[in-house]
Amino acid sequence: MEKCFYCGSPVDEDVDNCRVCGASQKAYRMIIAASERAYNDGLLEAQAHDLSGAIVSLNRAVRFNKKNIKARDLLGLVYMKYGEPVLALREWVIARNFDPDDELADRYLNSVSDDAGLFDRIDTATRRFNTAYRYCQNGSTDLAIIEIKRVVHDNPGMVKARQLLALLYINNGEYSRAYHELKEAAKVDENNSLTARYMKEVRSHLAPDKKKKKQEKKKRRQTIEYNDGHDVVMMPRQTFIEALDNSKSGLINILIGIAIGVLCFVFIVAPTIRQRENEQARSALITANNKAATSKSDAASLQKQVDQLNTQLDKYEGQSDVKGSYESLIEAYNKSQSDDYDSASNDLEDVNEDLLDKNGKSLYKSVSDTVDQKVCAKKYEEGRSAYNSGDYETAIEDLKQVVKLDDTYENGDALYRLAEAYERNNDTKNAIKYYQKVVDDYANSYKGRNSARKVQQLQAASDDGSSDDDTTTDTQQ
Repeated sequence: MEKCFYCGSPVDEDVDNCRVCGASQKAYRMIIAASERAYNDGLLEAQAHDLSGAIVSLNRAVRFNKKNIKARDLLGLVYMKYGEPVLALREWVIARNFDPDDELADRYLNSVSDDAGLFDRIDTATRRFNTAYRYCQNGSTDLAIIEIKRVVHDNPGMVKARQLLALLYINNGEYSRAYHELKEAAKVDENNSLTARYMKEVRSHLAPDKKKKKQEKKKRRQTIEYNDGHDVVMMPRQTFIEALDNSKSGLINILIGIAIGVLCFVFIVAPTIRQRENEQARSALITANNKAATSKSDAASLQKQVDQLNTQLDKYEGQSDVKGSYESLIEAYNKSQSDDYDSASNDLEDVNEDLLDKNGKSLYKSVSDTVDQKVCAKKYEEGRSAYNSGDYETAIEDLKQVVKLDDTYENGDALYRLAEAYERNNDTKNAIKYYQKVVDDYANSYKGRNSARKVQQLQAASDDGSSDDDTTTDTQQ
């Protein structure tokens, strides 16, 4: 029997809501299933020696479910194989903290602790790698190669070190050595994109060298060597054309043979081939006509199948975002519980409420009401404080967010203060816009009467400014 992720009460597997707290278990189960799928992907990639892909998949698994102990144990092994023992130790320590009975994590940590010199080697390799990196930045590539060779010797599985060593060899034009280091890195992580990119560059430079060797080998084949007593005699190999030039009679015989062959083909072979092709064309035409007759009868049924498939496709349209909406809703709920209401508000914007079920919509409304109330209170106070300190642009941004969430907040006071902030910021157009909204919604209150007076004053000032501009323009003309 499962436990509710919110209150810890027992929940049956076929029940979608907790009987105690009413929390929806469906989204939680989807997240756990996504974590398991990511773990399976990482396991397959690790078995295929795709360590970089396995690291991405397993990190996704523990991000969905931080208590996925299997994923953390495997991620530690992958990091250790990848030459990152510090990251491996981190994952095993976290796994053991979540599950003190995790035998795999205990075994791995015990094996590391039994190796007395492991931490010294890790520290030495890290310092040497950083030193080599600084040498590279300073242009001292020879010193960098010496340091990084020591790192590779102490930690052969460190892919980053082999990649850096290959890059230094490429910079020095030593493409054969670079190719060797990249092959060793590929044995550890076969599908590493950076290794593949470096390998492509190295092969592009090694190809001309191979071509040059083939040309030299071809030149050597064009000579004949034989022993004459104690001397070695080298003579140029005679070509076919040179042999023909040495025998005119042989050339004439060859030309006569070619002429006879051409005549035999034209008068004997060609007519037979042409007749056979005509028969094949007639047979193909008959077959095509039969297929065309059959395809006409099948066209209607095929079109019907296409229409049915399109209808089924329309039913599934828009469903791809269901998982993302539930994930964003869970994130918003968790952040609201930790009082991070700004981030929770951003997550709620990514939720498509139409794709949620009844329980999801109920949770969305509850979280949205709580977050909106908290965000409005926070932004309202920040906007008032910014207004009082003369920072009208900040006041406008904060109060706009309050009005966007609830334009009646504090009985229209947020709307009225937003109009005042626009007025103080010399934005007459927006000031008139929000003053007029106060007039429309709160005509009988003090804010409504004062807003009506402000609208008249700002419109009059705007009209006077336009008239002055027109007069100045006429004078200049």
